[in-house]
Amino acid sequence: MPIYPEIKPNFSELIDTDDGHRIYVERSGREGGIPVIFLHGGPGSSTNANHRRYFDPEFFDIVLFDQRGCGQSLPKGATNNNTTSHLIQDINLIRNTLGLNQKAVIFGGSWGSALALAYAAQYGESIAALVLRGIFLGSSEEVLWFTNGLKRFMPEAHNQLMWDASDDLVGHYYDRVNAKDIAVAKEACRRWLDYEIQSMMLGSEIADQTKVERREVTNAELARARVQLHYLKHSCFFEKDELLQKAAFISKPAIIVQGGMDMICPPITAYRLHETLPNSKLNLIPSGGHGSWQSKIADALSDEMELLKKSLQANHGN
Repeated sequence: MPIYPEIKPNFSELIDTDDGHRIYVERSGREGGIPVIFLHGGPGSSTNANHRRYFDPEFFDIVLFDQRGCGQSLPKGATNNNTTSHLIQDINLIRNTLGLNQKAVIFGGSWGSALALAYAAQYGESIAALVLRGIFLGSSEEVLWFTNGLKRFMPEAHNQLMWDASDDLVGHYYDRVNAKDIAVAKEACRRWLDYEIQSMMLGSEIADQTKVERREVTNAELARARVQLHYLKHSCFFEKDELLQKAAFISKPAIIVQGGMDMICPPITAYRLHETLPNSKLNLIPSGGHGSWQSKIADALSDEMELLKKSLQANHGN
């Protein structure tokens, strides 16, 4: 089942929090339909027009938002009052502001899968189902794999990442992207994001494109890197194994789509989550990578959303 044609939002707005942030929110599809709330990855990334296209706009009330400091939310790159707990409460703020009283589908990939699980663990009674892709649980083991394990597959890129770093790459880059010297901050940002881009190409249709051309770093990219490293430095504000432990008590249906060749978030994490989540389905795509735009991953997500839509239609009698 192909993804749906591109649509425009019905409206968008900035929702004020009570602690200095303004959250960009957009709504499309069928107002009054089953809400689906899209949680982007990163941490530090943002939403885009393609993220609306996984959902039938004649059935779903589609809500996208940029997390604190991300995308079109303000202030850009802000890390004050920016933790996982804040993001969980922002989801409720958005639901209350938009009047989303029905149980919602929570759809999240990569970091978004971790945030979706954290939300479901706290507010499981308010969700209809989880749809999770490229599972990341915020553990130190996963971060160490990203910063160190991947050198086995992309040694040249890892060598560029090392720069003059110590063993604590996350702490090193956190300090550098927040440096007062903007030239130092932007060079650190370039190296960090180039490494991330190349790692996302592994296991994909464009895996042979291993070089990223040197370029000028934008303020938006610097903001993204600052938010991402803020979360990674603080273990995404989770205790050790917190999400896996909490997942055992999430009873709502959960669909896991995982690329078998995902080098950023290896499938072992998805498998562990599937074993722990009581009502989960694991759709492993053997040759799939990490990115949701990759054709096999996109097709699988679209197919799973169609199956979920039929189930929700049957349950709601429409």
